[in-house]
Amino acid sequence: MGMFLNTKWMLGIFSFHYMKRVLVCIFTLFLSNQTYSELRPVSDYEMSLATAQAELPFLPALEDLGFQVQGGGIELDLDVQSSIESIEWADSDGATGNEESAGSLYLKGVHIGSASSAITAEQVRSNQPFAESDLAMIHGLIIEADPQKGTLITINKLGDSNGNGIDIIVNDIYFGRDLTSEGQRGLGLLVEDLTNFISDDVLSSMNQTFSKTLATIDDGMNTPGGNYYPIKLAIQPLEGGASQPTINEDLTSQLGEVIALPGLTDTSMRIDGEFLVYMDKLAVYHEDWEAGIKGLMIYQGVDSNNDGVEDLIAPVQIKDFTLQTIDHQLADGSHVKAINIPNIDINMDIAMQNIYIGNPDTGSLGAIHINDLHIHDTQLWIYPH
Repeated sequence: MGMFLNTKWMLGIFSFHYMKRVLVCIFTLFLSNQTYSELRPVSDYEMSLATAQAELPFLPALEDLGFQVQGGGIELDLDVQSSIESIEWADSDGATGNEESAGSLYLKGVHIGSASSAITAEQVRSNQPFAESDLAMIHGLIIEADPQKGTLITINKLGDSNGNGIDIIVNDIYFGRDLTSEGQRGLGLLVEDLTNFISDDVLSSMNQTFSKTLATIDDGMNTPGGNYYPIKLAIQPLEGGASQPTINEDLTSQLGEVIALPGLTDTSMRIDGEFLVYMDKLAVYHEDWEAGIKGLMIYQGVDSNNDGVEDLIAPVQIKDFTLQTIDHQLADGSHVKAINIPNIDINMDIAMQNIYIGNPDTGSLGAIHINDLHIHDTQLWIYPH
C-alpha cells in the first residue's frame, strides 16, 4: 500500500514534534485498524504550497449553540493530498460469535485532492487521479478542549472561493469479498468539489432552478463572490466517558484523548453542531455505467422577515444529539450491544439541481428540492448483524 502526503508546516509556538502528533490523531479518525501507510518525500515545490500554524489566543467557539469557551486551542491550515491503497473493515464473527454472520467492506484506492478541472470517469478509476499540484485546502481547522464542554472542532474553510473544493475518489468498493484478483471492478465513488463556500453563482443557479429568492448570510470575512459557512462540532462525553483534558495540559500525551470518539463500550456522548455543504457532484460508477447528483446543497432555509417565504440560507443545526451504548433486545429474544440515538430532531433543506443516469446532460431525470425536511421524535438503534 502506498500513501503520500503533500504538506509543509510553518509552525507558530508549537514544535514540529507536537504537530506530527496532531496529524496522526486527525488521520486516525478516518482510518480503520487494518490500514497501512507509507510516507513519500515531497519536493520543494510541493512544500511551498502548504502551510500550517498553531496559536493559543481566545478562539470563537459555538456561540450560536450556546458554547462560550474561553481558553486556548490549536489552529491548522492544511493544503493536502493523500492516497490510501486499501482500507478493510472486517467483522470475522459478527455480533454473536458465529462465523456465518461475518462481513467485510473493502475500499481500494482512496484519494483526496482537488483537481483544477472537472473529474472524468477515467480519473475515478485511475490509481493516480490527481496531479502533484492538486492539493485540497482545509484552512482554519480549530481544535479546542474544555473540561465541561468537551471537544470543539471548527472547520472555517473547505476549498477556496473559486469553486475548488475537496475531491474524494474511491476506485473500488467491494462488499463481502475483494474481487480485484478476479478482474472484477467494484463500485467507484466520486465526491467532487465538496465545500462550505457558497458562491453567488451557485446560489443564483439554484434560485433559478427552483424559482426561489434565497440570499447568503455575510460570513464577516469580506470574501469576494460568496460566503463561507464554518462547520462546527462539539463532542461532550456523558456518564461513563473519559474525562476530557484542557488544552493547557500535556498535549503530547492528551491529544489522542481530546479527539477520540467512543466505540461500542458503556459510554455515551452528546453532539452539537452546524453545517452547510455544497458539492458539484456525487456519483457512483460500475464499469461504464454512471449515476449521480450534480449541484447538491444541504442547508436550512430561514424566513428572516416572517412573511412566510424563506429568504436566507443558513447552516443545519444539530442540537442535543445523544449517542449511547445500550443492551438491545432483538425480535428473537437475543441481546446485542447497540448504539442508541434516542432524540433525533433535525431540520434541513436539500437541493439537487440535476439527478442523472449515464451522461449528466443527456441522462438527466430532473431536479428535486426537499423543503423543510424535519425528522423528529425519532429513535435509532445501530447494532452489528
